[in-house]
Amino acid sequence: MRGNLFLVLSAVLMVAGCGNGPGSQARFLANRSQTDYRAAVDIYRGMIERSPDDGALRLELAGLYFDRGKFHQAVEELKSTDLSGAMKLRGIASYRLGSFTEALDFFSRDNSPDDETRYYHGLTCEKLNLFDKALEIYGQIKAGKFAKEAAERTGLIEKSGVSKKIRQISPQTADIIEKAPVAEKYPQAGAQILFCDEKIRILPDNRQVSTFHYVVKVLNDRGKNEFSEAPVEYDSTYEKVELDFARTIAPDGRVVNVGTRHIRDVSKYLNFPLYSNARVFIISFPGVTKGACIEYKVKIYSNELVDKKHFAEIYPVQSSEPIASADFTVELPLDRRLHLKYLNEKYNNFGAELKPVIKETKSSRVYSWHFENIPQIIPEADMIPSTRINPALFISTFDSWDEVYNWWWPLAKDKMAADDAIRLKVKELTENLGSEEARARAVYNFCARQIRYVAVEYGKAGYEPHRAADIFKNKYGDCKDQAILLAGMLRQAGIRAWPVLIGTKEYYDLNEDLPNMIFNHCIACAEVNGKTVFFDTTAQVCSFGDIPLGDQARKVLLCGEDGYKILNTPLAPAEDNTVKQAVSIKVNNDESIDAQKTIRTRGVYDQFQRYWLLYTLPELIRAEIEKKIQGISIGATLKDYDIKNLDDLDKTVELSYRFHGPEYFTCAGRLRIMPQLVDVNTGIVSRDKRNYPLDLDMLDIKGAELNISVPAGFVVEYMPPDINEDNPWLKFSVRYKYAGNIINLRQELELKENIISEEEYPAFKKSLEELSKKIKQRIILERIK
Repeated sequence: MRGNLFLVLSAVLMVAGCGNGPGSQARFLANRSQTDYRAAVDIYRGMIERSPDDGALRLELAGLYFDRGKFHQAVEELKSTDLSGAMKLRGIASYRLGSFTEALDFFSRDNSPDDETRYYHGLTCEKLNLFDKALEIYGQIKAGKFAKEAAERTGLIEKSGVSKKIRQISPQTADIIEKAPVAEKYPQAGAQILFCDEKIRILPDNRQVSTFHYVVKVLNDRGKNEFSEAPVEYDSTYEKVELDFARTIAPDGRVVNVGTRHIRDVSKYLNFPLYSNARVFIISFPGVTKGACIEYKVKIYSNELVDKKHFAEIYPVQSSEPIASADFTVELPLDRRLHLKYLNEKYNNFGAELKPVIKETKSSRVYSWHFENIPQIIPEADMIPSTRINPALFISTFDSWDEVYNWWWPLAKDKMAADDAIRLKVKELTENLGSEEARARAVYNFCARQIRYVAVEYGKAGYEPHRAADIFKNKYGDCKDQAILLAGMLRQAGIRAWPVLIGTKEYYDLNEDLPNMIFNHCIACAEVNGKTVFFDTTAQVCSFGDIPLGDQARKVLLCGEDGYKILNTPLAPAEDNTVKQAVSIKVNNDESIDAQKTIRTRGVYDQFQRYWLLYTLPELIRAEIEKKIQGISIGATLKDYDIKNLDDLDKTVELSYRFHGPEYFTCAGRLRIMPQLVDVNTGIVSRDKRNYPLDLDMLDIKGAELNISVPAGFVVEYMPPDINEDNPWLKFSVRYKYAGNIINLRQELELKENIISEEEYPAFKKSLEELSKKIKQRIILERIK
């Protein structure tokens, strides 16, 4: 043995003296270590083959794997071994792998745990939010090297100690709370944001550090519900979250600290592995009551900017709650330029200073803003999105849209490549179709109906799409992935197609004057028969050529081989969004009715109807129809209903149903008064005035034709006059006709403007209310037999 040791030392010394220095020694030892490891594994493998039931050998090999960080192999090697120590090794290895459920099982089955086992058992319980169990296990570690670590973990969970007043901990926070405005000043508020400090720092090496510090006072249950938890979203690929502190401050000033038992760090899309990097760090504040304050400070470290050198941000000044004091700071290296634009200045009627204070240091330029006494946005029914009325700072370091294109297009262009499976499917879908539109329609319908949408907002799980082949195989994808797959399949079908970046209606529209990456969605577009057609398969219920309402009338960025284009998605004209109802009512001699109603839809209404009918239980569909017919006849019973074209995106949905009603008329002696057959929704103009524009969503046409068969023995005593109304906002007509015991009514309402400004709202309100008065008249019959 001594001779062998001497030979090894001599070999080491010989290498050390070969003239290559310490680096050569290290490389030799590293290579020797790897060689020895492989040799040891081979020896163990041979011994186990000869003695497959020898658990001790397997435990030794698993230990070797474990020491080399090969945790999967360690767990696998021990799956048929129940020797003492096997459960410990399997548990710790599973913990290291992040397989916490399996680790908990192994630790629970260890009948003779040591302190190291207990420590890792406690850590596993923490990962699974079993904090009381973790505290119990840590409490069993009384001495030794793991006692200190267990005590530290216990302290982090409990954040225990003598309860202190906030003034003892942070005089600054105490002053902020004491200076809080009285709650009566904001009767609409659920909480007051007393202090908001947000800092963005761009480092010279293109990393970003964002710091957020908030103090919020809870005023009532609504505020409690909104602020008892603080979710912080981040991308674990490039970002990490660090909590400086979090605490609840009781009305009497006493502090309850947030421990790890009150923190969850979870995947936002748990069931979709492709987006496992999208995570949420959730702080749950204990002891939140009316009058309490919550305070927290968190940092997000980003080791990579959007395109490794640029960033863009939008800072909305207002919130859904009043803000007493807010600071916003952006710090950049001196060689970076910050471009600024101010949005929605029209609604800055509270005098916020949107221009920054700019200061320079030796190495950086600092832009800072300070705001005080910012009123909350009081929402109005049917108002336009807050992104169009909230004054905001739009900032970006991109100098041109070329920079945006040159960054994003390389991320996307190769992802559209088709593999054999995609080529085979495209051939199957299109081989007998000649026209471009027929081929595009077939590919679109497949993607819309067969590829499941994962609702991940663009950028929340990264900007780079996955490969079309992966999306096709998995049959699910987020917006950018679905756009990439559709564009790739359309290209395979011989149609020019591209991905398109878009900010939807509820988000910020593309601003041509300020290049940036502020998008929340991705769709596709193609040249079909010489026309540009937009597609959004994430809606799943859009017919070919239609796009969801949120995608309409938006500026978009198209990226392709020849560069970028800024295009406009169309706003569908009224004739493309229609609801047509046909109702036939037969009045029986006993004045009961038998009726049939058919509803046909197009455009956005077809999307709504198709979605409801596809994803609602048949029993609930029946219940909704039964509820509707009660408005025609009290006590009506549904005979049956029928749905056509539900699974065919090339045809509009048709819903029809038949029902019987025990009554229809309102009796007044011999007179019979029909229900009001025509209606206009005046609820949208219930306010005397508006602070923000009225958003009616879309241009549309709603039409109805009603035929009422009246039995002999009735005569028409009064028939309302026809109505024709045409103004800047809508066109409305009602025509009545009576012939051969059939009363016929035709009604059509066309909306000509979908946004009514606050200035024109009074005139619109007046016109709609006057129209409503005109249509209140009813048909009156007289029973003569």
